[in-house]
Amino acid sequence: MLVLYRLTSVFVALTTIAAFALMVFETSVPLLVLGLSLVLVVLLIGRLLRFQFRTFQFWHLLATPALFLTSSYAFLFFLEQSYALALLGVLTVLLLTLFVEYVFTYIHLPTMYQPFSIEHLGLLMNILTLFFLSSVGFGLRLFLQAPLWILGVIFFLLSWYVVYGTLWASKVEDHRAKPYAIAGAILTTELFVAISFLPSGFYTNAAFVALTFYIFLGLTRASALHRLNKTITRRYLMIFGILVAAIVLTSQWL
Repeated sequence: MLVLYRLTSVFVALTTIAAFALMVFETSVPLLVLGLSLVLVVLLIGRLLRFQFRTFQFWHLLATPALFLTSSYAFLFFLEQSYALALLGVLTVLLLTLFVEYVFTYIHLPTMYQPFSIEHLGLLMNILTLFFLSSVGFGLRLFLQAPLWILGVIFFLLSWYVVYGTLWASKVEDHRAKPYAIAGAILTTELFVAISFLPSGFYTNAAFVALTFYIFLGLTRASALHRLNKTITRRYLMIFGILVAAIVLTSQWL
């Protein structure tokens, strides 16, 4: 049985590779291909977690890769070049496979698990998830004139879950994590709504949202774990300033 669990990451990788390969070759039923791939990946990871529906650990370790894969699949519809789609596929497969491998070790071989592996990789995946979802939201707003309030509600719920899940993975107490999660969701949603009125492309807008989200998560985790000090604050502010300048100077403004 352990061997089958051990092969979960391989099956997940093969399933995701097949889905992206079919998209590169322009399948006639893209939604069906991506939908079946997503369902299969969710079932594989759920089985790896032994379908322990009553624990938040199950939902967190399942939802993090599921949201990442969903956002990646949604984002690929906005990519025009085949090489960009291939690069997205490689990134998605690598991170997803590595995350599943960490989950296998954490659940089934805990003595071999490297501490904080899931936490650090999950943080990266969550930031990318927010970038992909922001791009999709801004794209829907631009091309389909999707109602901003609907996008805002969806974005609020997803942001709340991502912040709360990240803090939970960092072993932050529940009574401290929930206020941070609500504050982070409100801040991110307000930023999403405000940036949607800027005369910039949706990739640029999404980069602003993801960067702000990263800074908020970093400072929040440090504060919740009682590690926040002037050095950490200065470091994050420096990173924020440099990356904002890079985004502004390299973006095309309408």
